[in-house]
Amino acid sequence: MNKCSVCGHERNDRDMKCPECGSFYSKIAEIIAEQEAREEMQTFRGRCKKILSSDDVKQEVLSELKLMWAGLTKKGVFALFVIFVFVFALVVSVL
Repeated sequence: MNKCSVCGHERNDRDMKCPECGSFYSKIAEIIAEQEAREEMQTFRGRCKKILSSDDVKQEVLSELKLMWAGLTKKGVFALFVIFVFVFALVVSVL
């Protein structure tokens, strides 16, 4: 937030009060807005927005998959392996 929320005047980060209208800048509102933006980027919806807004969608999808894969534990990898093997066995048995 580089502008005053009341009058829209450009603000200096060192000022505590707007020189135009005299209203005080709220640090708490800034911190909450930044935290909400960070949390939004961690959700599925935020990640999809990030992927769709990028120039190279394929590269962005690959980087997101790498981040997800890096975050998995050995138990998680094993669980995914078991799920895929089970689904594969069901599909093969039907065919």
